[in-house]
Amino acid sequence: MTDALETRRQGRVLIAVNDDPATRNALSWAFTDAFRECVEAAGKDPSVGAIVLTGAGGFFCSGGNINLLQERASQSLAKRRASVEKVHALIRAMRACPKPIIAAIEGGAAGAGASLALACDMIVAARDAYLSIAYVKIGLTPDGGATVFLGRSVPRQLLAEMAMTGDRIPVERWHALGVVNAIVAPGTALESAVARAQVLAEGPPQALAAIKRLIEAAPGNTMEAQLALEADSIARAIGGAEGREGLAAFLEKHKPVFRPD
Repeated sequence: MTDALETRRQGRVLIAVNDDPATRNALSWAFTDAFRECVEAAGKDPSVGAIVLTGAGGFFCSGGNINLLQERASQSLAKRRASVEKVHALIRAMRACPKPIIAAIEGGAAGAGASLALACDMIVAARDAYLSIAYVKIGLTPDGGATVFLGRSVPRQLLAEMAMTGDRIPVERWHALGVVNAIVAPGTALESAVARAQVLAEGPPQALAAIKRLIEAAPGNTMEAQLALEADSIARAIGGAEGREGLAAFLEKHKPVFRPD
């Protein structure tokens, strides 16, 4: 790994920490590459049931490093595009990962940091935290999937307000819209996110992975295509080990025990 990424385990939950508090955890190549590798490895590791992503020093992520962005200004368009694709490779890995990923936000998530949080499956945020995609304030446009994720989940007018003004949007507003799953007391986002992740980690891993695929496919599918995907998924699940265990446990009135992959 790298000094930019700290990882530790709490049972079946993998906690990943963007560890560069001097820059409020601005995205670096070291972190971006390391966390992508971490997510890909966790997706294949049966001992990992869920992932929690947070930032060190009381701040989730301040987005792109402005000094690095300025250095890229003199590069060719192809090189600038390749730099962005490194971030997008991480976002794709997070969405492709079969394990649930929860963001634990303290302080704020700005720019690509907001995109990183939105790429997670759930968000737990401190009451005094905010999200912003303030690229416009420095003459830039959003990346990291911000317009993808927000375009799917909020009214166009709110996305326009956020992207065109760059203003900070408090988490209470995001919670009211369902983008943030839980608001907690400052300083407790990680603890709360881990508790939620531990519950998910005890769930049926195959079913959770299939649910994540269904959610990912839904916005781009027609109703008929999504119904077909749902039918195939549940038909497979009913005949699988997890389905048999869950159905039997329900009828026998005891808690199901789902085995890791």
